[in-house]
Amino acid sequence: MTENSSSSALPIEVVLDRPAPGVVVASVSGELDMLTAPRLRAVVTAELADCAVLVIDLAGVSFLGSAGLAVLVEASHEAERQQVELRVVATGRTVRRPLEITGLDEVLTTFPTRDDAVGAPG
Repeated sequence: MTENSSSSALPIEVVLDRPAPGVVVASVSGELDMLTAPRLRAVVTAELADCAVLVIDLAGVSFLGSAGLAVLVEASHEAERQQVELRVVATGRTVRRPLEITGLDEVLTTFPTRDDAVGAPG
């Protein structure tokens, strides 16, 4: 299933995949900023209610702004509240650097690849 916001002319795409029972992967591509963060927030909120593991794959993100970071923090808190394991795929300087600067790399469970995140023991 593809959730694509290009119809609203926003530079973000979120593609959902269910590679295993209870596991949802939200692959994000484009710019994650104050205009597009609400789109990711809506997808994350909807999917947290129906999975045991949520992987947010940021490998395709070309810009990660403060609003995108805020969505990740909110997702982390909501996942904990709902007892869902949140895993974030963070590759490349575009994503790793903002996470490191803010200290979120110490708070979020990050993985170098989607396969690592999906295959990690729960």
